[in-house]
Amino acid sequence: MTFSVQYKPLFAVQVLHNYFLNKGVQLYSAMNQADKQKQLVLYNVSQFMRIEPTCETVAKLNGYGLVFKTDGTGFKVWCKVENDGVTPVIAIEDNICFTFLLKITDRRFYNFTSLKMENAGKLYYLSNLRPVGAPAIPLIKTAGANTKTDETWMLSTELQNAELKKLTTSEKTDLLALVRLFMKGDINSLHITNATGELKNPTPVFEMLLENRKSNWRYIFKTNQVVKSADDVKKEDGNAKILITKTEQPLTERGFVSVELGTAELPNPGIDNIIPDTAANKYYSEIYM
Repeated sequence: MTFSVQYKPLFAVQVLHNYFLNKGVQLYSAMNQADKQKQLVLYNVSQFMRIEPTCETVAKLNGYGLVFKTDGTGFKVWCKVENDGVTPVIAIEDNICFTFLLKITDRRFYNFTSLKMENAGKLYYLSNLRPVGAPAIPLIKTAGANTKTDETWMLSTELQNAELKKLTTSEKTDLLALVRLFMKGDINSLHITNATGELKNPTPVFEMLLENRKSNWRYIFKTNQVVKSADDVKKEDGNAKILITKTEQPLTERGFVSVELGTAELPNPGIDNIIPDTAANKYYSEIYM
């Protein structure tokens, strides 16, 4: 007699970043499926982030026969199931939750991410169940919602401190966000298991979407430049050696944004040199010509 162990995905979490997925001014969300797939082939969340379960969650995963696996877009949790393919071998209670740490690994993260730099160090919280004392925090979104994560997902100082007390020193290091998922969420569409505790079909997939930063591009020349009204740049404070884009432009890893000065196309800036003007809520990318 032979026995086989069968695992099925219990849930998945995608962490998508439009700095890597958009292509110049072309939005990932507006691409057709073929073009989206091309972008995803080149994408890996490990380029800027590490995802790991908390120590407490590791113990829970082991206790329920669950397996945590990262992939290019985030991670999945796999469940050992009975022969019917939907019943967990070890029943998972409705109030059980699992917590995952999203940790920044690229020092330039806030340069290319549209989150306020002054909030660096604040903790974002994504869950299918709102925490007590934070009724205004949005619930985590499902895949395809195209809802950008912003400061409305930040915990208050009091709640952040309470969460950090639960973590070890190493778990707190470089921490951007907590993803905490319960078997049953605040609304039916965010439940992970069905009413009888079985795996859902299709598998629940949750999404964190990070927007790419837009900045004012500042071109610094050695000589005075002739600027016409049709150009995409203008003199900054009347200085003909310093030109600035008339509108904010997106920073993306791939693609090219056309910025014209006369008959020439100016280069696109990188992400190493971002200058914030917090009083005006503006960001500048400088290029020396």
